[in-house]
Amino acid sequence: MKALVFIFLIFLIFSCNSVKKTQRAINSGNYTEAINRSVKQLQKNKFNKKGYQYANLLKISSEKFVESNLKRIDFLEKETLKNNAKPIYESYLRLQDVQNRIRPLLPLENEDGSKVIFEFYDFSDEIIAKKKSYAEYLYVKANQFLDSGDKIDSRLAYNSFVELEKLTPSYKNASNLKRDAYINGIDFVLVSLFNTTEQIIPALLEDRLLNFNTYDLDDLWTEYHVNPREDFSYDFAIDINFTSIQFSPERLLERQVPLERAVVDGWRYKKDRVGNFIIDDEGNKIKEDIVINVSGTLFETVQSKEVKVIAEVNYFDLNSDQKINNYPLESLFIFENRFANFEGDRKVLNKDESFLLTRGPVNYPTHEQMLSDSCEDIKAKLKSILKQQIRN
Repeated sequence: MKALVFIFLIFLIFSCNSVKKTQRAINSGNYTEAINRSVKQLQKNKFNKKGYQYANLLKISSEKFVESNLKRIDFLEKETLKNNAKPIYESYLRLQDVQNRIRPLLPLENEDGSKVIFEFYDFSDEIIAKKKSYAEYLYVKANQFLDSGDKIDSRLAYNSFVELEKLTPSYKNASNLKRDAYINGIDFVLVSLFNTTEQIIPALLEDRLLNFNTYDLDDLWTEYHVNPREDFSYDFAIDINFTSIQFSPERLLERQVPLERAVVDGWRYKKDRVGNFIIDDEGNKIKEDIVINVSGTLFETVQSKEVKVIAEVNYFDLNSDQKINNYPLESLFIFENRFANFEGDRKVLNKDESFLLTRGPVNYPTHEQMLSDSCEDIKAKLKSILKQQIRN
């Protein structure tokens, strides 16, 4: 009973606090928060005592919301600034949205049963007119950016055309102009790979490294070309120069590992000092593990081979004919194969040691295989460099 009373009191306090928070939001001019709180509570239950309170709070907050937004619209229109088209249009959308959220809750009542009266306005003409104004503003602004011929301006034009298409699909020739803005805003980068080492880089590795579709760079404004095209004017060049490829000898390491452990080897009934069985509370004999000491020798063999790849990535600005960045790239790939033989009691072996007994020697990979296997690590390092350059 006490627990139920406690829960009820907590609920009552929470409800009172929620009403007070809504009232405070109104008093501080945060009408949107007050509307959100009121609508949420009324959707749950609009017929209890709190529902009547929230109905009136919703009326007050929505009226003040409409009043403040209309005043803001009036001020923005008097400013006669072209870039006010967006905030004016969005203000009318917000006014319509609030009314659309209130309508499904009607009718709302006061505690005495009388109706809470809401005054609604038809903003459809204003929304249509301001949408046209906003669309025209975006179109004009985007064309001004595009006409400058500057790459950064072309990207701004593209963003404006994207916004325009979301607002009004198929607006004039915006789709074609957006495509032009995108092409003008792209940095075209020519990528070349050089090998100044004494090793041969496998063609497969080279193809995988230069397949920029697999790098997931998420860069809208950079397009990488491996094969130069005469119809493109390139902005930047990336030279990937492999300067050193070093292979270690084929190594074979053998070692003896003495093992000795206490292991469980079955069970028995537990006895006391005089040899009597020990019984639990239910009269059953208590079991205990039989622990024995076992030993053996693990003869482990490790085959290994390494390849270390060193390169440098140079960035060039082709418009100024200058090197703008240089990044070192280093990758280490290790081949390793472990296997073992054993003498002694196999109970001493753990899971990993037992697994080694199932393995055997393998052929060492060729230099070409090693380089191919190192590809993913080299690509990861190169991707990191490319992303770093994009951020710059």
